[in-house]
Amino acid sequence: MLPPQPIYTTANTTAAYQLNWSLTLFLRHPFSFSSACFDALREITEVDSVRILEHQQIEARQLRFFVSTQPQVSPAEVIRSVKSRLQYLIRGEDPKLFQRNYSICSVGDPDNDRLHAYISKQPSRHRMADPRVQELMESLQFLDEAVDLTQVRLSSYGQYLYNLHIVLENYDHLHNVHESHLRQLRSMIIRACERKQQLLARIGLVTNHMHILLGCGICSSPQEVALSLMNNMAHVMGMKAMTEFSYYVGTFGPYNRNAIRRSLAAT
Repeated sequence: MLPPQPIYTTANTTAAYQLNWSLTLFLRHPFSFSSACFDALREITEVDSVRILEHQQIEARQLRFFVSTQPQVSPAEVIRSVKSRLQYLIRGEDPKLFQRNYSICSVGDPDNDRLHAYISKQPSRHRMADPRVQELMESLQFLDEAVDLTQVRLSSYGQYLYNLHIVLENYDHLHNVHESHLRQLRSMIIRACERKQQLLARIGLVTNHMHILLGCGICSSPQEVALSLMNNMAHVMGMKAMTEFSYYVGTFGPYNRNAIRRSLAAT
């Protein structure tokens, strides 16, 4: 028997997104870059759906970038795009300038603490008239206090922090107050994150939408993470669309975008 085909695909699903990264690359030795080199880099990384918003050389052997991306781009691809494109541009002067190590951190508008605080208030922000339904929604909130999304993780050659805030709205904007359905969806999200070794920190579940905060693997794109969750939810409900064919995904971390930009400007 063939496995069920996914309901949500890149072809039929749209995304709203705000995806930002702070990327640091390390040089083998001091090197002076021209402004024309960075102008060319900005233009060529656009082909990879990676937009360089700010850059700065920190000390003599570090380059720091503030970038935005589209949902199909993983953090690993951000590193590959900026590093390989820049190395190609200066290949005639130094063919092996960069060290293998790197640091990349997801950045958002609200930081980690503010997002947690906002999502923890979802049941009170969307209060139900029936006290029994309100009690049910409060009981369905999920928080894993052992998951710290401010802790840097390690890969083979570098360190990273990759956190996503995903918002999914119910299909046809309907309200769902069926306890068994809601508990099944909540359990499926938890199991799906465990299988993919994602760090699920919080689920803010209300009757017509949900918020999810999780830490992801460096090779997974935001698009891949969101579509996987949506299809897992459809699967547990008998291959029936449970959310709209759209989603919101945003990055976040311990610092917000303004803090990163101020840091780069002050360097």
